[in-house]
Parts: sequence; C-alpha cells; structure tokens
Amino acid sequence: MKALILYFSGTGNTRYVAEKLRGILVQKGVTAELHSLEERFSPSSFDYDLLLLGFPKYYENPVLPVLKQLRHLLPRREKEIPTMAFCTQASTLPTDYSRLDKLLRAKNHRLTVAESFPFANNMMIFRFFRPTTSEAAEQNRAAITARLPALVDTFLSGGVQTERVKWWEGPLYHLVAVAFTKLMPIFGMKFSASERCIGCGLCAKNCPRKNITMADGRPRFGRQCIFCMRCINTCPANAILYHDRQCQQ
Repeated sequence: MKALILYFSGTGNTRYVAEKLRGILVQKGVTAELHSLEERFSPSSFDYDLLLLGFPKYYENPVLPVLKQLRHLLPRREKEIPTMAFCTQASTLPTDYSRLDKLLRAKNHRLTVAESFPFANNMMIFRFFRPTTSEAAEQNRAAITARLPALVDTFLSGGVQTERVKWWEGPLYHLVAVAFTKLMPIFGMKFSASERCIGCGLCAKNCPRKNITMADGRPRFGRQCIFCMRCINTCPANAILYHDRQCQQ
C-alpha cells in the first residue's frame, strides 16, 4: 500500500505533524512519500492508494489559497482514494472541512478522517493574539504525538472520523475566511524591516509566495502575502516589523 502526504507549513507546526504521520505509516508497513506543496511535485507521478493532507488553519478553514492550489494540482483518480486531512491551529475550535470534502469528491477522493490539532500561535502581529508559552507548546506536541497512532489506525482500517462544525458555523467561517483572504494583500503591505536587518535575504528566500524581494540589501514586501508568518519566525535578527512594531517570534 502506498500513501502520499502533501502539506503546507508556514513555520513548521504542520510539517511536524506530517513527518510524525509518515513515521507511523512506515512502521505499519505503508510506503509513504512526503512532499511540501511548495515543491515542484506532481501527485500524478506517484500511484498512491491513500492521501493525507495537512494545512494551517485560518479562520476555522484550511488556508484558502492552499486549497485553490490543491484544486489545480490534485488529479482525478479512477479508483476512489481514502483521504485523511488535518489542520494545526492555536485555538481549540473545530475546523470546517466541508469545502475540502467537496473538492476531494470532485477528484474521486473521499475524506474519511479529518482532525485539528492545537499547537502554537505564530500569528502574533496582532496584539489580541496571545503567544503560546513554551510549556503549552510542548504539552500540545506531546498530545499530538500520543493521538496520531490511533487516528492512523482508524484511517487504515477504513473507519470514518471527521471533525464537523454546526450547520450555521460553516457559512459564517467561510465568509470570514474569504473576506480576510481578500484583505491579506493589503495587510501584507504593512510589513517592513527595522534597522536591525542584516540583509541576509532569508525572508525572501523562504517566502512561500515569493512575496519578498531584496533591494539594496533590504526586503521589500509585495501583495501576495498569505500571513504564514515564516518571515518573522525565521529572521535571525527579529527585524521584521508589522505596522512599524517589532513582533515576538
């Protein structure tokens, strides 16, 4: 049996879970390929029997620009493919997987397992988002590690276990997600670099949307930001500002 794991990770939380899942699958005798959605990898090139998808969660939805990418990338299969999806998040609210489920059905994939994992808050550019303490992050990491084997067993056995939201929450969450996704390019223009910037270019090199360019040794921010927070959390000098304010990494 072959499994394909596709994920997008801004600062590493989703990648952590994806790598743990791959390790569990391999231990159970499943051939598992792991690929970031940032790679130039075509799912059509791998004849998988199972699909696993990982995302950060924005506004109780899998991040919408990544879903759009997946819609174009994922092939339609002749044989129905059982699919597991997961989101990493800072909150404990459930995720609306209904639009991902619809996307998968159009590709003859069936969402059988879907779950969200509280991990750590990396969205600390806004003052009302509180940082996750190192102790809480470690507790969340341990809880995820303990939870995954049973979840994989359910998935491999053909069981169904999907996280759901209330009937009225789905449309509301989607409306909020669409609105803020459209505003991201405007909000993204508010990033800048302080005098602490050492001109290393890591922010530009690591930006998943190629939204950052270097000019005269300084980063410039475009209009393609999806607020993954990778630039802030990978800057060795913590020089990335938002609204001229230094943010906690």
